[in-house]
Amino acid sequence: MRRAKALTAAAAAVLLAAAPARAGFETLDVGTTGAQFLELGAGARAEGMGGAYGAVADDADSIYWNPAGLARIHGHSASFMAETLPAGINYEYLGYGQSIGKWGGVGGAIQYLTQPGIDQTDATGASTGSTFHPNDLAATFGYGYMVHNENLGVFDGASFGANVKYVQSTITKTADTFAIDVGFVSAPFQVFDRDVRLAYSAQNLGGQLKFQAASDPLPQNLRLGTAIDLTDSWLLACDVDEPVGNQPYAALGTEYRMDFDGGTFAMRMGLNSRSIGQAGSFDGLSLGLGAKFGTIGFDYAFAPLGVLGMSNYLSLNYSF
Repeated sequence: MRRAKALTAAAAAVLLAAAPARAGFETLDVGTTGAQFLELGAGARAEGMGGAYGAVADDADSIYWNPAGLARIHGHSASFMAETLPAGINYEYLGYGQSIGKWGGVGGAIQYLTQPGIDQTDATGASTGSTFHPNDLAATFGYGYMVHNENLGVFDGASFGANVKYVQSTITKTADTFAIDVGFVSAPFQVFDRDVRLAYSAQNLGGQLKFQAASDPLPQNLRLGTAIDLTDSWLLACDVDEPVGNQPYAALGTEYRMDFDGGTFAMRMGLNSRSIGQAGSFDGLSLGLGAKFGTIGFDYAFAPLGVLGMSNYLSLNYSF
């Protein structure tokens, strides 16, 4: 219990240290950020858990959710996710991470969003006869390090990470900028004989997209997460997010895994309060399935969007 109290105190210290960043996270900032595609997530496993992945991340998707998770990768991990959204919008995420032994883990990822062509008009609303195709791109490189020093007490076994990110957005003109992410995942500690982890990350810090005279900040986000292994097969996770461009929200997710000869099958469910009450009676809910055979894994998740339709996520994972 002393270890748990010490880790709680450490997490509180991290939150206090982040106070300067929090100063910009005000209600008046709602809807004022650009590059909204950066909020779309990564990996059907995480999406099936409602986005409650900050303290779970231990694969190539860590680059998006928490760069400290790169230090928790064993061997090599690659992930590709394709998401279909209403109105013909497509979003893809490609990530790769690998362990570099005692030095931690490294990785890189690309996020890409495309939209159908839009007819261009002039100031009077008349068609110009041309079409433009909005798209967004982010390329990220990350590094994570796990502390191995018994003299550091509760930080022995903890992971720290950081990303450098290039962001480009094209409407009729193109704007680009750079940003950073930082993250922390605690070493597991015992609560009622169960392993618990705490996590903290800050995303999309710095940088603005400038189209002509107007500049839009990136969608910065602070995430505090926790995960508990209820059993060897049952995982429960919770994240609390505070985005600069929206109201704070919570994500709750669970995963149950069943091992069989030659592979693993998983069922997932999540609830994200950010979407509740926006589109229909089941908005905010997500469901997912996963299967892994040797080094190959497949994950699928979907989230009802009420009258807008359905958001579908499909991931292919490869670990070796």
